[in-house]
Amino acid sequence: MALLTSQELADELNIDTSDNEIKTLDSLIASAKSLIKSSIKLQVTDDDILAVNTDLYNRLIKTMATFLYYDRELSVGYSKGVLIMMTNLRAEVLGAYNA
Repeated sequence: MALLTSQELADELNIDTSDNEIKTLDSLIASAKSLIKSSIKLQVTDDDILAVNTDLYNRLIKTMATFLYYDRELSVGYSKGVLIMMTNLRAEVLGAYNA
């Protein structure tokens, strides 16, 4: 039940791991997590979400951080894949809290 690291994201994006890139990736991961948590509309922690679905949460963070890496403004909005993952994760988290 481990949260995505900036090194894992750098490996997936096949980018250098200079200090500046790692700082950028850390910031993008934090932004992605904030966007995801705000979509859930509950006061949840990373651990709360990881307990529900680690793989989906980390994949969604990776995907959103990647979008932010290439388009910091999200000028084209969320992709259909992100929307599907976000909807599924939100439903699973809300289901876990309402059970």
